[in-house]
Amino acid sequence: MRRTPLPIVLCMLVALTGCSVLDGIRSDTPPIAAIVADPTQGHAPLRVQFDASNSADDGTIAEYVWDYGPAEDEASVVGVRDEHVFERSGVYTVQLHVTDESGLAGTAEVIITVENTPPLASCRFSSDSPVVGEWILFDASASFDPDGQVVDFIWDFGDGTSVRGTRVGHAYEEPDVYSVRLTIVDNAGATASIIHSFTVHLGSTGGGCGGRSASLR
Repeated sequence: MRRTPLPIVLCMLVALTGCSVLDGIRSDTPPIAAIVADPTQGHAPLRVQFDASNSADDGTIAEYVWDYGPAEDEASVVGVRDEHVFERSGVYTVQLHVTDESGLAGTAEVIITVENTPPLASCRFSSDSPVVGEWILFDASASFDPDGQVVDFIWDFGDGTSVRGTRVGHAYEEPDVYSVRLTIVDNAGATASIIHSFTVHLGSTGGGCGGRSASLR
């Protein structure tokens, strides 16, 4: 018995049924996910635009899902485009999951590097013109870190003494011009300093107790 070659059989089937037979034979392929992120690096808080419109499929992509990772503590977001703000420094792996109309899936990922933003130092003090022996109060509670927290406050009073703390006190034993330096450290190890100079007098010519703000240096 002679066998009819397969190409001839396919041609006969196409002639009889149209393209439906070839459509059934043709295999479906998974979609290809593609991410465009802008920017991919910067200081916190970092706002990033994500775009998945370059993803491709041999049919139709039915769903786009963005996953920003457990560190962001956010549920997955659905959509071709999305915007996300990374509040804290770190290296984040962002994933895009796409699914086509046949249920096949594809995944892509991009690395977002968020750099630490240094803290901002600020201080207040109870007297701008103290006298010898006067107890001066220093307050750094207005200092802050935009992407974390301040973990250390270091005061250098300019007379050879230093102390740690958010709110501290100090008295000078000799009249002179002193420069007080406040250095703060954030949870990522970044530092910021502020310096204020004032004169310590003899007698009772000190300033009031309302407090003043030292400007950022």
